[in-house]
Amino acid sequence: MWFVGTGRSSRAAQIHGIAARLHRVQREADEREAALVGLERVHTEIQRQVQRAEEELAELRRRRIEAYSHWWAVREERDRARHVARRLRRRLDRLHHRLRPFDGRD
Repeated sequence: MWFVGTGRSSRAAQIHGIAARLHRVQREADEREAALVGLERVHTEIQRQVQRAEEELAELRRRRIEAYSHWWAVREERDRARHVARRLRRRLDRLHHRLRPFDGRD
């Protein structure tokens, strides 16, 4: 009686088991797909934040270079003014020394 029916029920059970497993695996795949969509949204938002931060950093670097350039120009102007003041002070001192003997007050 091996040919009568035991093979069919085991095949049906096999098919049912495979179908149940397929259903579970498909549900897991759908859950993972939903998770991926959420993660892609998070990744996109983080990418936007990184881009904004990089743009802000580039702007801050540009401003830093401008500030340094301005600082350097003012420093050069200060050094030139000090140099001119030193030369004028020396010239004034020399004139005072030349005029003093003829001043008559000594």
